[in-house]
Amino acid sequence: MKTILYATDCTVNDASSLKYAYRFSSIMKADLHVLHVYEFPPISYLTIQHPDNLKKRMHREQMELLDKYCKTSLKNEFQQRPITTHVVESNSVSNSILRLSKILSPDLIFIGMKDSHSTRGYFSGNIANTLLESIEIPLLIIPNGMMYNTISTIVYATDFEEYDIVSLKKLVEIAKPFSALIEVIHVYKTNEEAPVKLLMEQFKDRVRKELSYPEIAFKTIASSKIKSGLLSILNRENANVLAMLERTHDWNLANLFHKDLVKDMESEISIPLLVFNKHSMSIENPVFSIDDGVMAY
Repeated sequence: MKTILYATDCTVNDASSLKYAYRFSSIMKADLHVLHVYEFPPISYLTIQHPDNLKKRMHREQMELLDKYCKTSLKNEFQQRPITTHVVESNSVSNSILRLSKILSPDLIFIGMKDSHSTRGYFSGNIANTLLESIEIPLLIIPNGMMYNTISTIVYATDFEEYDIVSLKKLVEIAKPFSALIEVIHVYKTNEEAPVKLLMEQFKDRVRKELSYPEIAFKTIASSKIKSGLLSILNRENANVLAMLERTHDWNLANLFHKDLVKDMESEISIPLLVFNKHSMSIENPVFSIDDGVMAY
């Protein structure tokens, strides 16, 4: 991992997310780019200064604001590893993130969860959800007030897809510097136990053939609801990160994970949510497929 992009609104409530991104990037030995997006307010006709001069002054002030914010939030850590800052005038934070990501080609994008205390409503327009629909880069969503400690356990929710293998390969790149355990979890309805157990065994064999990372465990969990089952395993395993694949409605296994589940989990959990986008992945020669509940090789 070489580059991480983090978007901030420079509020007090967002400072913990900046610290998390900074310490995470340090462990990953990745360059951290911090983006701040601001809106230029309507100009009164009574103003003496030319609009271009006002815009230049405001841009300079926002640059100084971001620099001061980073130094104040990170304190002594700010001198340990350099960061690159970007200030953009725009009425769309999500579009600004998308444009900058095309320039930087980051390996990971950090954003904070919706913050009701933000003076400009940083996620009032559902920026996280907009990015989930369009971003092709893994997205790590940090809860408000989340303090970085370390990452020892990552739970990955699987639906036994080939795309899950691709996501797990990317996840290993994140887990390895932390020596973190990856728990591959499948939550199923209670009346599906027999086929699910078989599918998990086949999927486990497939993953172990593809990945050499030793710290991977596999579990299946019965639950009346998928979301409550995931929440229970997160609490039981003291997970530090939940990883999921943003899915479409084109699979055959009982529509176990739907697109809204990722968004539902974002509002329910108190740990970071790592989302991989299925549309960014290409699989030329799939080794297996799911057909009528049986994994065929």
